[in-house]
Amino acid sequence: MGKLHRITSRICHCATLWSKAWITEMKKLSQGVAIRFFLTVFLAWMAVGARLAAQELRFESEIRAYEAKAVDDPPIPGSTFFVGSSTWRLWGPALEEDFSKFSPVNRGFGGATIPDVLRVMDRIILPHCPARIVFSCGGNDLAGGDTPETVVNNFRTFLARVWRANPLTEVYFVSNRHSPAREKFRKQTDQFNRLVKALAGKVDGLYYVDVLPLTDGKDRDQLFMADRLHLNRAGQQRWIPVITAALDERDRVRTKPNLDDVNRKRVTAGILNASEVASMASQKLNVVFIGNSITAGAGLQDRETEAPPVLATAYLKQQAGIDQVAFSNQGVSGYTTVDFLPATNKAFGKVAQAADAFKSDQTGQLVFSIVLGTNDSAIQGPNGSPVSPESYRTNLKTIADRLLMDYPGCKLVIHRPIWYSPTTYNRSKYLQEGLDRLQSYFPQIDGLVAAYATTHPRQVYVGDTQGFNYFRTHYLTDFRHETGQQGTFYLHPNKKGSATLGIFWAEAIRKAVQPVN
Repeated sequence: MGKLHRITSRICHCATLWSKAWITEMKKLSQGVAIRFFLTVFLAWMAVGARLAAQELRFESEIRAYEAKAVDDPPIPGSTFFVGSSTWRLWGPALEEDFSKFSPVNRGFGGATIPDVLRVMDRIILPHCPARIVFSCGGNDLAGGDTPETVVNNFRTFLARVWRANPLTEVYFVSNRHSPAREKFRKQTDQFNRLVKALAGKVDGLYYVDVLPLTDGKDRDQLFMADRLHLNRAGQQRWIPVITAALDERDRVRTKPNLDDVNRKRVTAGILNASEVASMASQKLNVVFIGNSITAGAGLQDRETEAPPVLATAYLKQQAGIDQVAFSNQGVSGYTTVDFLPATNKAFGKVAQAADAFKSDQTGQLVFSIVLGTNDSAIQGPNGSPVSPESYRTNLKTIADRLLMDYPGCKLVIHRPIWYSPTTYNRSKYLQEGLDRLQSYFPQIDGLVAAYATTHPRQVYVGDTQGFNYFRTHYLTDFRHETGQQGTFYLHPNKKGSATLGIFWAEAIRKAVQPVN
């Protein structure tokens, strides 16, 4: 509403200035004529303002809807984002089915132009760390009067912002089509496509996907909706195999590039400035994962290859600026924060042994990834349960204090525990009371990390905060279906869920070891 107020204010201000400039002339006219003239102009100005305001509200409602959905159903880091205008928006839910193998996330909105995308990309794209972006936009820009050169320069700005956030994100530019309704922009469309294709030939990470011939034949009219602008389902089906082939081909040949070489080409192409691509030293990470049965990989067919720490490590190895990753899985089924207290003499000793094995490696950053709380929240069963929110924080602090003292320079990443069903009742009793208690731990984690920001700056971080909502939404597909004393319950991730959880943890670890200045 703030932007709407500013637009309305500017319109009214301009109207006021214009009316003052003409006030002298108005005095020469009869009062009736003057009033009618002024009302005509004023209503015209208000009509323009109403159209602008309506457009702002329409786009803003779509952006807010994407933001709200991302809270309840967070995109998995490393997904494929389809970014642009109504091409993707009108594709609708079918897009997720058509490109399901690539973890698609639809971010098409309105009749977007590239400046519209630039305005909202920090809200609906970059926070979710996409590995790939399939980009379809620019046609509305050309139809609005922008030259191909202006549009491609705006696209360069988009690329720069994507690659500043993650230099390894791949961008697939889907060529602009010749829609029957915009036949008069054919030359501008072709020029824009040529400019982007030439740019793709100069830099790594930008790929030109040519779909233009697919809907430009004799049967063109049969491939568009009644508006003769947007693809109908038949037209979409022409695109699917071509885009799929482009993504598949990169999956087949992809290797982790030399970042200095990649950035050098982007600077030469005028996308990035030399001052912002200083050589990034590659890091080596040594990660000790502390947790319970979920960390251990309980119920998975092969914990050695399927447990969350294994998948987290694989994700980290593919990230820019991270060269090597070694890890130790210290997840123990049924354990609570009480079991990991040094004074308990149960789990902490093995954590110390794992950390000591890495301690002699002066080239690696030692990281402790901590996920505890599920068993603490139980009504009865696990050691010390139920653990109150205050005791949970005290226990975490005791563990963290000891790690920070024994391993100076280490980093701690404390993740939120994930959702479990309110029917969970195996040998231990959780239920809705336990689930409510589990969520009361979240502000305790936040408060503890905030306190360490003063005593141990840049050493203790809030880890993953999205897994809880993700698994609450996807429990049927990402959890094992287990039978307990109150029927089916959902507590442990299956193979798919374990991989997803590992990625959520890994992205939080990456942000901790590569903090934004």
